[in-house]
Amino acid sequence: MNEIEKIKASLHEAFRIKDLGSLKYFLGFEVAISTKGIHLCQRKYALDILFETGMLDCKPCQTALMSNTKVLFDKTVDPVINPESYRRLIGKLLYLTNSRPDICYSVHLLNQFVQAPTIYHQQATQHILRYLKTSPANGLFFAATNDIQIKAFSDSD
Repeated sequence: MNEIEKIKASLHEAFRIKDLGSLKYFLGFEVAISTKGIHLCQRKYALDILFETGMLDCKPCQTALMSNTKVLFDKTVDPVINPESYRRLIGKLLYLTNSRPDICYSVHLLNQFVQAPTIYHQQATQHILRYLKTSPANGLFFAATNDIQIKAFSDSD
């Protein structure tokens, strides 16, 4: 704890920081720390996406991907009227995959079509949103009793 306090003091001298206490919310991630472990989720972010898209009152579904994915590769289908909104939604869903590995495949599949999205791609994104509606608070849980430890971290940026 002494080392942590020294680092905080050093950072405060250089950058004028302050200690905000235990972590609860950071960059859209909700952090719940208990004796059982740490739960990370983006519940508020997922609900904001549902609200912005008008899907907050939608009927939930149980799968993240539509059953027929062949239509996604059909190039003869009419394009989406507003491709910018599709791209924006895919970007938001990509950020949501940080805490929702269950939607990774679906979102990354639809990300391939951001240049020329079709009506079917729009329907597939709505299907993902309906899936998110079932459990917006799903996330990652890191158990306190787990033996896995992070030994090193590297950020290529």
